[in-house]
Amino acid sequence: MVSLSRFSEFVTRQRVGLVLGPSLFAGVLLASPFDISASATAALACTLWIAAWWVTEALPIPATSLLPIVLFPLTGVVETSAATAPYADPVVFLLLGGFLLALGIERWGLHRRIALAVVSLVGVRADRLLLGFMVATAFLSMWISNSATAMLMVPIGIAVIVSVGAVDGQDHDRDNAGIEAADLVAGVRTDPDERPVADFGLALMLGIAYSASIGGAATLIGSPPNAVFAGVAEARLDVEITFLDWLVFAGPLSLVFLFVTWLLLVTLLRPEIPLDQGADAVLRTHREELGAVSRGERRMAVVFALVAAGWLLRPFVLQPLFPAITDTVVAIVGGVLLFVVPVDYEHREFLLDWSDTTRLPWGVLLLLGAGFSLANGFQESGLDAAIAQGLAGVAGVPVYVLVLVVATVVVFLTEVTSNTATATVFMPIMISLGLTLSVSPLVLMATAALAASMAFMLPVATPPNAVVFGSGYVTIPQMSRIGLWLNLLGIVAVVVLTYLWLPIAFAFVG
Repeated sequence: MVSLSRFSEFVTRQRVGLVLGPSLFAGVLLASPFDISASATAALACTLWIAAWWVTEALPIPATSLLPIVLFPLTGVVETSAATAPYADPVVFLLLGGFLLALGIERWGLHRRIALAVVSLVGVRADRLLLGFMVATAFLSMWISNSATAMLMVPIGIAVIVSVGAVDGQDHDRDNAGIEAADLVAGVRTDPDERPVADFGLALMLGIAYSASIGGAATLIGSPPNAVFAGVAEARLDVEITFLDWLVFAGPLSLVFLFVTWLLLVTLLRPEIPLDQGADAVLRTHREELGAVSRGERRMAVVFALVAAGWLLRPFVLQPLFPAITDTVVAIVGGVLLFVVPVDYEHREFLLDWSDTTRLPWGVLLLLGAGFSLANGFQESGLDAAIAQGLAGVAGVPVYVLVLVVATVVVFLTEVTSNTATATVFMPIMISLGLTLSVSPLVLMATAALAASMAFMLPVATPPNAVVFGSGYVTIPQMSRIGLWLNLLGIVAVVVLTYLWLPIAFAFVG
């Protein structure tokens, strides 16, 4: 249960935010404290209100994401049609197609079979088993949500930990995981006194949490901040970031950083398994429970493979034949196919039914739309130019220093705020900063997007962190100690990748 004190803190933050947002809006709008146009002032006031409610979660984040549709027309920033159009941005539908694909994979248990296959390949030595779990988690997180991936992998991991006879440890105070964590882990956690705690258990749980975030950073559909980056880049800079573009750019970071994270966990925690045969037996039992590959799994695997191939090969195979085809078209074709391909036509059973879409993260799509609407408001009102002028004083600062500062701020800010909301707020600012310094805004924007996926210290930072914290094997000090190292290494990795590799990667594919 979430403690009363933690609940009170959360409610207090909401109450403060509820008042703070409108107060900032009214103060800026009425006082006009900056020497900018009335339209830019209105856009700034609206942005401050929305950002305050996002950060404090005064309202549910998806509900706050509807505010641009109300505030922008009322304050004269843009008309209603211009405020609503970004909610139908192609990137929103790209993510929608990805979410439908993920639902199909989850419905037919394909993700579970993939995970067990990968984990079983590496053997049952502690370090190899940890690596197997991390590779499987990262791969799945490239295609389905990191929270769903963690919720799948944690019970399998717990079964392995219990089977190898890890030694019982101290009770854990998990109240600080927050309200969201309580919801996420309700299905997997029990009394921590029933959970054996050992270095292997700690390493495995942290490995699952961290690899879920790291894997999601590799693809446009793996983590919403990546989609925010692509959408704003296309809308504001007229630069299309394809699925392949992002994979070539961020894939190496995910691969290398996954190995670094594994190495760090093995070095710092030195996990050991006292009874190797226990883990092997558990994995064998899980595989046997799956049974033979079902018709639904086979057909879902075919659709998944076709969509993935379409995203990867589109520039070389599909586009020469169909010049108008985009990653969004591929995603939606795949999504529609799930409702067309039968599993049992006689009983009208298909890979997906519309009732399955109740589990779609519609709120994420609204949040993306709000981010794109804000970016459009910045441009239409002239607020972006005003910010660029205000940032003229940093013109002499080296680019790598700015990239370092942006990465550091976003990484640690994301420890306590929504990573998607953080990326959404930062994107227009990064564009203004880049234009001021005559630096490619893509470098700064990509820095913010990647850094938003590099929060490893606190349970509230990401859903996977909350899930594993709720398992009872991880305390906040343990997560913070290991997570701080990863935060710092993540900052370095993001800086190096965006400053040195991004221009090469995007030139290579495009």
